[in-house]
Amino acid sequence: MEKTEINRRQVALLGAAALAGLASHAGAQTTVRKPYVADMHSHYGMFLPRLFGLDLDKHMRENGITLLAWAVVDDRKWISASGRLVQVEEPKPGAIWVYWQDLVKDYEARLAQWKVAKALTTADVDGALAGEPRVLLACESANFIEGDIARLAQAHAMGVRHMQLVHYIRTPLGDHQTAAPQHGRLTPLGAQVVAECARLGMVVDLAHGTGSLVDGAMDASPAAMVWSHSWISPVGGTPSDVGYMARSLPLALARKIAARGGAIGLWCLRLGSDPGYPVNSKAGYADEIMRMCDLVGPEHVAFGTDMEGVWPNRMLNDYADLRDVIDNLGKRGIGDAVLNNIFIGNYARIVKSAMAGAKAA
Repeated sequence: MEKTEINRRQVALLGAAALAGLASHAGAQTTVRKPYVADMHSHYGMFLPRLFGLDLDKHMRENGITLLAWAVVDDRKWISASGRLVQVEEPKPGAIWVYWQDLVKDYEARLAQWKVAKALTTADVDGALAGEPRVLLACESANFIEGDIARLAQAHAMGVRHMQLVHYIRTPLGDHQTAAPQHGRLTPLGAQVVAECARLGMVVDLAHGTGSLVDGAMDASPAAMVWSHSWISPVGGTPSDVGYMARSLPLALARKIAARGGAIGLWCLRLGSDPGYPVNSKAGYADEIMRMCDLVGPEHVAFGTDMEGVWPNRMLNDYADLRDVIDNLGKRGIGDAVLNNIFIGNYARIVKSAMAGAKAA
């Protein structure tokens, strides 16, 4: 009896210790570094193998990333993996849709493993603004619809709330920046996609699109839109330019997106070889954020790092690096309200506006 009693006490003590450990872990999870930050375009945790694994929730909390637009790339199988990114194969009918669904399922499983909640409603975005990490599922192009607009509703049901129109392969929606134009405009199908995104409550992302696609999208919907990732150059580039120039956003278009209430995100591509390209260090990234604020206004500037999506060189390898940028900006005498908008408020406002504008079917 005494032995049994001792064992019971030992079990009770072990159980209490385990519970205390869980409580301590849970308590640690509730601590999120301030100020809170959003990234309008990221692939962090999607592509790179990690020898010791990754806990995305922990990484987000440690670095204050509370709203992360995680971009699913639906045309990866049909573009080159080295050198300049170009289409190398034509997908067979239905192939992108199958591939995209498999990717989403894979990413859903990872989020479940990391216990990261998705941002599905305006209340979720408010939670992110209050310091609760949320992943906003995004698509880096709408190739997967393959002409079937109903697939957008299916994507929304799967949690997608941010939709980029074009990427690197030919699409019936319109032209992208790094290939010779085929359509010269946003097509009628592309306009349908934009209108359906507005109906469903998805942010429309104009990145990778040509000027005519941007103009057409803004004609198709009055919603505020984003250019999630690249950089602002004086006049933009052409399809024959090197990739970082071809992918630049002309200042005139940046101001047009801003005038609609949208936001432009800065990527973390580093070159070090072109004196005309300003983003080559973490300090340079902070400088460029300030230059963008001068060009389009601080209420229209955001982070769109393209983390793990820019190759081969980047000045941000993880969100601890982005914190260095944030610390740099915090020492420049900028008001807290302005900084908060750049860090998270501008993107959160646009996401909430899109979600709130959703219409019943």
